[in-house]
Amino acid sequence: MIEFDRFIIRFNPLDPLNWIIASVLTVMLFLPITLIVRNDALSLRRKWIRAALHVLFSGVLLAYFLQIEWRIPVDAKPVLIADNKVPAGYITHLMDSLHLQETVRAANFKKSFKTRLLEGRIDSVILVGSDFLPDVLGQVSRQTVHWIPYHQPDQVHLIRWKAVLRKGELQTVSGTIQSSWKQALTLRFGDQTLDSLPLKPGHTAFKLRFPVFSQGRTAVELVLNQKTIATLHFFARKPAPVAYQFILDSPDFESKTLADWLGKKGYSVQLTSTISKDITNRVSINRVATPDVIITDPANAINPVVKKAVAQGKPVLFMNGTDPETDCKTINRALGTTWQVKKISNEVTVTLGNGIQALPYQFREAINQFPITGYPVAVQKTTAKIGFSLLNETFPLKLSGDSLTYDRIWTGILNELQPVLKNNVQVDAPVFSGIRSVIRLNNWAIKPSSVRIGSDTVRLDYSPVNGWSAEAAYRFGGSGWQSVQDSMEVYVDQPDNKIGFGSHLTSAYVQTRSTDDTGTKPARQRWMAVEIPGWVWLLLVLGCLTALWIEPKFNI
Repeated sequence: MIEFDRFIIRFNPLDPLNWIIASVLTVMLFLPITLIVRNDALSLRRKWIRAALHVLFSGVLLAYFLQIEWRIPVDAKPVLIADNKVPAGYITHLMDSLHLQETVRAANFKKSFKTRLLEGRIDSVILVGSDFLPDVLGQVSRQTVHWIPYHQPDQVHLIRWKAVLRKGELQTVSGTIQSSWKQALTLRFGDQTLDSLPLKPGHTAFKLRFPVFSQGRTAVELVLNQKTIATLHFFARKPAPVAYQFILDSPDFESKTLADWLGKKGYSVQLTSTISKDITNRVSINRVATPDVIITDPANAINPVVKKAVAQGKPVLFMNGTDPETDCKTINRALGTTWQVKKISNEVTVTLGNGIQALPYQFREAINQFPITGYPVAVQKTTAKIGFSLLNETFPLKLSGDSLTYDRIWTGILNELQPVLKNNVQVDAPVFSGIRSVIRLNNWAIKPSSVRIGSDTVRLDYSPVNGWSAEAAYRFGGSGWQSVQDSMEVYVDQPDNKIGFGSHLTSAYVQTRSTDDTGTKPARQRWMAVEIPGWVWLLLVLGCLTALWIEPKFNI
């Protein structure tokens, strides 16, 4: 291919076949001319006419072989494409703000507008809204795409949750909503409120969390002002077999309540407490197993069992401290961490809400330190995960009957201190029929080459960075519960009238298009290549052949 300022010639000088074809065309041009010149039976005028026809015919063949294209600049002004639910007043406001001149509705594409899109004569488009169907998005594949979401009042957008997780893990439902007035957004299971958030008028990004209490198929409702606006389905696997060991100088009610709670969840729990010098007491709940997670108080940071656990990479949680500044120094000296705190109140404890009490301190930031959202608890990652809790008392929640809040607190904390688990599966919901979804597998005991989804077998692609991490892209054909690896299921929604489908599809499309080369150049540097259609070439060849056939039949 040879490029000039405005022209492109499809001739590859490195391809021998191109030179052979060019040589044949050259012979076809000069050989007939030579024969015409040597033909004494022809008059000079007829020689000129016949030679001109042969030159024209050879020129058409040569031009068809070279496939000459020329460039024309595309329309630099973006075109605004709005879905049918965006109000006309909002569109007018955008047109004035962005100084745009052309707008169309997604459901009213005229034939001329579709032609301009498909031929690439429109440089870029701005999608406004979230109700775009795949056939509309498919017609803007040659344009630079920008997206301006329009949030309809009291409807959830960009909603996400986990389609597959383990019993006891923390389920997180996130999204955005444009609230028209003060109201509550609630997650419910039957009559039980799992989590709620008060909304103010305007745009709000929300996150609702709750510990998964069931196993197998589960559905919860997202309720706005006593009206169910979505039903969220997910599948809960069996909980991971994690063993906890409490190392305590003197057992207290906070530690005993936590140990009992873990035992009722089915985990292996061992309590080791010091009764007197050189005398310890051990109490086990459920089966005895090698501990995976150590829970202790800051004074035991120098305990050989704790130091050995950290050296082996096992998570450790420090709780029940009384003087965080001294406790930080003790832990740092023993384990090489960098904990620092600052005092935020002169009170003995501070109230966090729901009757939760905490010490009047907060953690200073550190590079390898990660806070647990919503609670005065953080985790530092060194050779092991080391957690530090400033919570003072949470057991009153259990005594008052607020087990759900207690579960949410400790599920959120202990999830961040989980050891590396086997056979992990991750699927992001919502999952829609006919739309590509990704199933991720991590740290499986036996690395599978494929994953079974329904009656299909899908090949797994392993990460070149992490050989234990793999994923499979799949489009579910049906709807409802679909089996994965025979032991799990994924709930698949039909796209029609499902909450979040439009924003989910448009967001995924724009994210994919953001890496396209078409978006890397400013509009003034982009051109559209124009070529002669095939039917025009056919007419030219037939016309030249017809002229060469008719010319000898005329007496000139």
